Amino acid sequence: MSVQDQNAWEREQVVVQAAREATPEKFVGSEKEPNALFKSIGIMNTPERLPVGYFKYRPEDFIVEEERPDDTVITVDGKPAAPEFEGGEGTVYFDMTKVGISTIDAENRISEITGYPNKDIGYAGIKDAVALTSQRMSVRGGILNEILMLSLPGAIIRNVHESKGVMQVGGLKGNRFTMMIRTENPVDQAWVDERIEYIKTKGIMNYFGVQRFGTPRFLAHHVGRSMLVDGAAAGVRAYITRESDFELPYFAEKRAVASEQWGDWKAMRDTLSELPYAFRHELDMLDSMIKSDGNFVTALEAVQQQAGLWVRAYASFAANEAMSQAEREGVDITDPMPQMLNADPAVQRIYKNRLEEDGLRNPLAALKKYPFIRVGRNPTIQPKIIPEIHSYKVVPDGLAITFTLPKGAYATTMLMYLFDSVTGYPVPEWLNTAYVDTKDVLGTGSLVEVKEMLGGDIDRIMQRKDDKAEEADGDS
Repeated sequence: MSVQDQNAWEREQVVVQAAREATPEKFVGSEKEPNALFKSIGIMNTPERLPVGYFKYRPEDFIVEEERPDDTVITVDGKPAAPEFEGGEGTVYFDMTKVGISTIDAENRISEITGYPNKDIGYAGIKDAVALTSQRMSVRGGILNEILMLSLPGAIIRNVHESKGVMQVGGLKGNRFTMMIRTENPVDQAWVDERIEYIKTKGIMNYFGVQRFGTPRFLAHHVGRSMLVDGAAAGVRAYITRESDFELPYFAEKRAVASEQWGDWKAMRDTLSELPYAFRHELDMLDSMIKSDGNFVTALEAVQQQAGLWVRAYASFAANEAMSQAEREGVDITDPMPQMLNADPAVQRIYKNRLEEDGLRNPLAALKKYPFIRVGRNPTIQPKIIPEIHSYKVVPDGLAITFTLPKGAYATTMLMYLFDSVTGYPVPEWLNTAYVDTKDVLGTGSLVEVKEMLGGDIDRIMQRKDDKAEEADGDS
């Protein structure tokens, strides 16, 4: 988090804790039908009768290591660490291993600490906060010694060197995932071998994963749709007030009150300001609405990074639908498949059903209403992929596995073909919560150094998780 977000989060915890004690029933989510979340994001075909697998209990259960175009892997333990570029100057490059913060959060903290503007801080892809990740980053015009001395909470900085060029979004080959999936009962070795062989032979549909759609509401695609189909006002309203089956009642009720106050921006702000972290983007938009006397486009520009994600989430939803239909009907699909926000004429054919249902004639033309949003030049997706599975091992409490996916592919999609995968709260009572060094189990390295350097950050993450788990148990 940025310092501002950290302060907002800490203030909010006092309010949330008091509300939880007073009204525990408002912090219990409703039961969902199996695969309800997948269906809500356009994935209609999910394998059935799979064992339940819990993932992301600990950050070390979900390791993401960036694979560079020259096949170098930026490992969390710093080995190997050969720089991709040699010679030259003008840009400082470094490898970052982090836990508990997203790449965007890390970028913001680096900017705050060093004073370099965000636009001069480069990276190839956004890595999740709820994981142990590593990637290469750059600072254009950076001073080598300044980056060498940089200390960032939750992060290790290695392999600092000078070179030319900059890191750019998309400039990676893929990501190597090392995962520990925890199960209630031992997994049958023969069954795992059979599923792995199926994946290696048949491949998997390259669906956009759930994190693409905005946790915890998973409504980003609905907001993007409103922006493109119905305009800026509809987009702002959808983000601030739309209810979600996946949001806890306590937060949903705040939105309901704000919805009734629609048009009175100051009153809406007062309603949501009690939760300055959970509603930080809503508050940024409302502040803009107050200053601009209700200019909805300006409000979206105030959160332009998020607005871009919402639009791309809508395109991802449409892609998931198209791939689901192709898989269900057993038909081939254009490879690479143009995403919806692409000038390729094939867009009108591939997304015909979605475009007709939404009454959207030209997605790119609709996007021109928001000149501050960039979606890349004619984005495409590989609709079917064959993951590179490096190794896997059945262990007493589940499965350890490491595999590489091309850029833009999601590990949660891979898991969908192996387990009825679950995460979050409540944590199952059967879960064995013991720490596992998955890299050591698989013979791909060790987390000993990482634990020594980031152990305090990991302990704080786990303490918060344990506190939430106890609260969830008390609410059930």
